[in-house]
Amino acid sequence: MKNRCLGAVLFLLSLPLAGQLTAPKVGTVRYPDGSLHSVQGLANNMIVCDLPFDGTDAASFSDLGGIVSQQGTIRLLNPDLSVAFEFKTGEPAPVLNMEGDLTSAIAWLPSQRTLLRWDGSKFVSFAIPQADLDGQVTNLQAVNSKQARLLVTGGDGTVSAITFSTRNGSLISSETLGGVRGYAFSQSFFFVYAENNELVVNNMNGYRRSVALPAPDLIIERMSGQWLHLQSPSLKQDWALHLTQAQLELSILPAIETGKTGTAATVVALRPSTGEPK
Repeated sequence: MKNRCLGAVLFLLSLPLAGQLTAPKVGTVRYPDGSLHSVQGLANNMIVCDLPFDGTDAASFSDLGGIVSQQGTIRLLNPDLSVAFEFKTGEPAPVLNMEGDLTSAIAWLPSQRTLLRWDGSKFVSFAIPQADLDGQVTNLQAVNSKQARLLVTGGDGTVSAITFSTRNGSLISSETLGGVRGYAFSQSFFFVYAENNELVVNNMNGYRRSVALPAPDLIIERMSGQWLHLQSPSLKQDWALHLTQAQLELSILPAIETGKTGTAATVVALRPSTGEPK
């Protein structure tokens, strides 16, 4: 594989929140062709570099490692991307997440209706009955060593947060998230989702911001502790979303498959919802 780095185009969704948070290492992203890439620099000056990984079907990275799926095998990765453990699942399209150290690694295997959790030495799996979970799992997280929370989108577009025990797979609670619809992802205290050709960020305390983003097939994966990777296969476009309590910004990433970097930069403020104080 060529050692190639491309520049990113800045497309900031800026809010005057509490402060500025930037880091030389932004995170690791999976492009639609299955290749992994390292994103480095600051929000207004990022580069995307090749990594020696191909054929990944899903990926999630924190600041302390990652979890990826390659041709039916889930691999747990150390911070240096060396393989810590691997587990064959045969699952073609798992949903993965990792927010902290390796013990936060978790996976949903939709074709097998199975929840998979790393307990520090091995992957433990639990079958989830359809009666307890009826819909599409778009995101999940290890709440603690005993519980996992899944975001599930129903046929009518409503989103529920369903919590299961990671000791025996039993249902603990189910809550409908008012105001959150469609493909949803949880980041810190926020929910990110696409609705009516917009990218929406909100929480349960009335905070809501949105920006035009006509991507009907939006996919969201975690690229580090504070950054999310957004991609639209139909638009052939990728973005990096920085979302914390202090900052909110979106950068357009270059199209790796064409080598297109772009030259323009645009700054757009997220719109508050109707009736919300600006």
